[in-house]
Amino acid sequence: MNPKVSIIILNWNGWKDTIECLESLYQITYTNYDVIVVDNGSEDDSIEKIKGYCEGKIEVESKFFEYSGENKPIEIVEYTRTDGESKRAKES
Repeated sequence: MNPKVSIIILNWNGWKDTIECLESLYQITYTNYDVIVVDNGSEDDSIEKIKGYCEGKIEVESKFFEYSGENKPIEIVEYTRTDGESKRAKES
């Protein structure tokens, strides 16, 4: 069995690149992995665009691969700085 791998992608005002990266990852044959997208305080509409992609509402155009709607929707789990601060306060 292949070991579990976590892939972390950092986004900052670059939703198009992040979505293209996500789409390329979902086309690999290795199946035992999680993808974590961390948004670093984007000031554009990156979070909404990435969510839209995960819901299958935004298609990706790339010269490197064909877009596939077969792997949508993608599960989204949101965790904010406020969530982390609240959790730490409860643990204290």
